[in-house]
Amino acid sequence: MSTTALDFCLDLGRAHASLSLKLNEDLGAFHGLDYEDFTLLHLLLRAGNGGMPMAGLAHTLGLPMSALVRKMVLLEKTGLAERVAGPDGDTRRHAAIRGGGKKLMQAAVTTVEAICADAVKTLDAQRLPDIHAALRALCEQDTPHA
Repeated sequence: MSTTALDFCLDLGRAHASLSLKLNEDLGAFHGLDYEDFTLLHLLLRAGNGGMPMAGLAHTLGLPMSALVRKMVLLEKTGLAERVAGPDGDTRRHAAIRGGGKKLMQAAVTTVEAICADAVKTLDAQRLPDIHAALRALCEQDTPHA
């Protein structure tokens, strides 16, 4: 049986949904986060002290700006993130992780790494870099929005 692009994308969506449910469950139980907030904070953690421009963050997360602002307001209220002026005269608003967010993410990353390791344990470890590269290529395609 040949796998069509549709079959692949549907299975990819189901795999994502299954993994998201597990991540939401454990992140909520152990760290008080959901998977979307973890993803947002992880991007900010990797961006460093300058944070990320809000527009770029919204695009990377696949969120409308209004949804990102709502998330940021909640993360600001809990002391995990903040909206700041951009570095070096950049006039765009940036999102940055705060000290409390960094501390929480140290523990949350360990939890997520364990869940992800378990999720991919049945895959051939030697093929994992190729599979990852293919997924990254899918992520980087500009998909037209209806």
